[in-house]
Parts: sequence; structure tokens; C-alpha cells
Amino acid sequence: MTKQLRMRIMIILILLLSTTYLAIIAAINIGLNKGNRDLANDSLRFLIQEESRPDDLPEPLTDKGSAKDDSNMKPPTKPIELSSSHHIIVKYDKGGQLQSIDNNLSDSYTDNDIEAFCQEILDNEKEVGTIDQLRFMKRENKDGIIIAFIDHSSAVESGKTLQIISIVGSILAIGIFVLISYFLSGWLVKPVEEAFDKQKQFISDASHELKTPITVILSNSELLEDQIGNNKQLSYIKEECDRMKYLVTSLLTLTRLEHTPYKGIEKNDFCISDTVLERLLPMESVAFEKGITMNYDDVTPNLHFYGVKEQIGQVTAILLDNAITHTDKGGKINISLWNTPHHLHLTVANTGKEIPVDVREKLFERFYRADESRHRASGHFGLGLSIAKTIVTNHKGKIWVDCENGITTFSVNLRTQTTKENPCQ
Repeated sequence: MTKQLRMRIMIILILLLSTTYLAIIAAINIGLNKGNRDLANDSLRFLIQEESRPDDLPEPLTDKGSAKDDSNMKPPTKPIELSSSHHIIVKYDKGGQLQSIDNNLSDSYTDNDIEAFCQEILDNEKEVGTIDQLRFMKRENKDGIIIAFIDHSSAVESGKTLQIISIVGSILAIGIFVLISYFLSGWLVKPVEEAFDKQKQFISDASHELKTPITVILSNSELLEDQIGNNKQLSYIKEECDRMKYLVTSLLTLTRLEHTPYKGIEKNDFCISDTVLERLLPMESVAFEKGITMNYDDVTPNLHFYGVKEQIGQVTAILLDNAITHTDKGGKINISLWNTPHHLHLTVANTGKEIPVDVREKLFERFYRADESRHRASGHFGLGLSIAKTIVTNHKGKIWVDCENGITTFSVNLRTQTTKENPCQ
């Protein structure tokens, strides 16, 4: 649980930091590009002013080609960056005939190139914009049309350079944010983790302390029964002691699995098909006594798995016991085991009452019992499925439940590992 909490905190921190950083970088890029365009537009307005009569001064234009409505706008002054060797002036008469091309960028663009650019501008009816690496502005006056160009390559290159720096910086920053989030989330989760560890330790210690008195009570009740014979009160004592012993054992098992999942146990490659059958066959008689038909023809033979054999067998037993408990007389249980290229699949399906959707996820919680009276009669405490989920999770697998057409199916998905030998052969 603490791992999931830490992961959520990490994701939230990374998203917050990354979003803030990317917003700042985007604002810088947008601001710089806009500044370069405004500076280029000022230069173009100055060029057109120089080529026009004083009463034909151009109105300030935006990229959309609309004039800015500003009565206080001052006539453009010569920008410091403007150089006569980095601009082109093209003039057309009122009839649209080309009059002159003043090309100071002939090393990069021929007159034919400029004429093609102008024709594209006239066809698109754009007043201001960028074409190739030239910033242009078109203006109509009494004498005809003036189109001014300036070399915008330095601004384009600086924009591209800034974008590359921004991308590289963003990747590095996100990496740093991941590290910061990792350590910060660990610091935030530490008190919660300590509280959970103390809770687990308390359950473990309390369970150990309860084992001795339960064993003493159970032993003495059996001795008394040998002396005085069958007694209703003694049978109650034995029954409750057995239930308490089962509860304590389950709590110890669950605590050990969550805290030290493989303490004293090593993983090995084993025949999972045989393990499932070993746990299945003894329970077949229990199902038969209850009038339940158990089918295990779909258990694929000679499948092997790398893990803890005893724990996988325990998962099988828990799911079978759960299915028998919830299957009415005359019902059916079907056990299937098969493999796909990278996974093993185990399902235990039984007929019976459908589990409500809002209850299905709760089934794997500790002490949760959908039918309190039924579990009380069967001696269950709602820990079996929680133990099964913990074992499956420790094996990097998934477990879930589905209900459809009156059939409840518990499914286990285990990821397989490649081994040199098949122990089933």
C-alpha cells in the first residue's frame, strides 16, 4: 500500500513540477518569437516609410494583416539592427505590373526567386508574414504596391536553437524532477510506512502471544473430554479454540507474506500443473459430499513456473475452498490452467449467486465477508482471498473476479520466466 501511495505522490509531484517548468519555457519561446517578429515588422515599416511619400506612411500591421488602431502610434524609427545590405524592396504599379526589384540579398535569392515570392504574397493577399527565411510586409499606396523583405534567418536560427535548448533542458529537468520526487515522496511516505510496519509488528506479536494460550486451552479441553466423555460445553470450547487457532495462523501468514514474503523459502522451478492437481484432488471429496460437480479437464499438463510452490498451492486451495463454500448443492466448479507465451493463467469458476460490482474489489480486503452469517457458519474470517492476493502480488501477478451469466470466476495471471529445464518431464 505504501508503494502505491509513494508512486501516486511521485506522479503528482512530477506533473506539477514539469507542467510549471514547461509553461515557463513555452512562455519564453513565445515571447522571444513575438519580440523577433515585432522587431522585424518595425524594420519593414521603416523601409516602406523610406520608399513612400510622407502622407503615405504605412499603418502598423500584425501577422493577421490587420492595422493596429492606435492614434498615439509614433512613426517608426530606424531600428538599430536594420542594415541596408539585408533587405529587398519590390514595387508594382497600380496595374499590378512589376516596376523594380532592389535586391540586396542577391547572394541568397535571385530576382526570379523574389518575383515568385511576391506573386505568392499577392495571390494570398497577405499583408505581413514570413516566407522562406524572409520577413515581408506589403503596402498599397497611391502609386501602387510596395513589398519589403528583410533577412529573418538569424531570428529563425535563434528560435530553432532556443527550441533545441528548451527540449534538452526539459528532458534534463524532468529527470531531475523524477529524482527530487523520488526522495521527497519517500520522505512524505516514511511516517505512513512506519505506522504500517508497527501495525504489522503488533499483529504478528499479538498472534504469537495468542498461540500459546489457545494451544493450552485446546489441549486441556481434549484431556477433559477424555475424562468425562462428550460434553456440549467442551465441544463449544474446542470449536471456538479451533476457530481462534485458524484466525491466528492466518494473521501470521498474512503478516509474514506482506513483511517478508520469502523468509525461509526460496523460489524454484516446479510443475505448477501437478501442484494445482495436488491441492484439487483432496477437495474433490468435499465437493462430492456437497453434491457439487468439479471439472478439471482444462488443467493443461506439464506446465512449469518459477516461484514458491507452497504459496502457489495455497492460492489454489483458497480459491477452491471459496468456490465450494459459495456453490449450492447441485452446482458446478470448473478449474482451468493454461499458458500463453509469457503468462500462466489459472481460473476457478463456480455457479452461484452473482457478486455485486461494488463488492468485488472488497473481496480481497482483510476481514471482508460478503455474507457474514455464511462465513461464520463455515469458520471463515475473510482472510483467505487477502492472503491469495498478497501471494499473487508478491509473484508479480494479478488476481481478479468476474461474474457473468450466473458464473463467478476468480482469475490469476502469473508472468512466467524462462528456465533451462522443465521439472514436469
